[in-house]
Amino acid sequence: MIIPILGLALLAGMLIGVVSTSDSPSANAQPVETIEVVQDAEATPEATPEATPEPTPEATPDATTEPLAIEPVAPAKPKKPKPATRERKAKNVPERPLDKNTGRRIVYDKALMTVWVMSEADEVVYRFPVVGRWDRPVKGKYKIFSQSKDSGNPNSKVTFDHMTRFAYGNDGKTAIGFHSIPKYYDGSMMHSTKQLGLPIATGGCVRMAAKDAKQLYKWADVGDTVVVLPSP
Repeated sequence: MIIPILGLALLAGMLIGVVSTSDSPSANAQPVETIEVVQDAEATPEATPEATPEPTPEATPDATTEPLAIEPVAPAKPKKPKPATRERKAKNVPERPLDKNTGRRIVYDKALMTVWVMSEADEVVYRFPVVGRWDRPVKGKYKIFSQSKDSGNPNSKVTFDHMTRFAYGNDGKTAIGFHSIPKYYDGSMMHSTKQLGLPIATGGCVRMAAKDAKQLYKWADVGDTVVVLPSP
């Protein structure tokens, strides 16, 4: 009886040792480190800084380079006017009259066969070529004394428009003034507009194109000054 009991006890001790051994951690077992892995939804690459372009150095002017000298251009000298002849019109007629007067006036240059209408501010209002004669009226200052829209000369059998009178002829009675080119009773003109600018008049009046005579007539007033410059 003793022997079987000892056998059972020995077998039970062996089983208990096996169970204890299996529950104990092995001496050779290495602890496992826990690695935390963080995953981004999207990996964002770091922005690469752009390269800043270096400023281009400005060209330094050569100390020995001199600026180009610009010579002033002198204004062109106006050409001297040349008087008209019976065959040739005046040349180099200036923009302004050659008198020394100022203010509101009408200037008649017999040498250049040209009339200027000047404003109170001494500015040119109108300028026209005319037909007249050198010997009358004589140079000097006159005053407009009358005007007539329609007029004429029965001795010459002509009519003319927009007469502006400022002087008298040699007889002291026949008026001299500005007016349109006379027309004979049959309607023909005494001379053409192409001849304006020539000293070919037989009477003493100053003839001009119809539109110019009308302009002067409307602008002028009785009492305005008329300056007559000398003939050549």
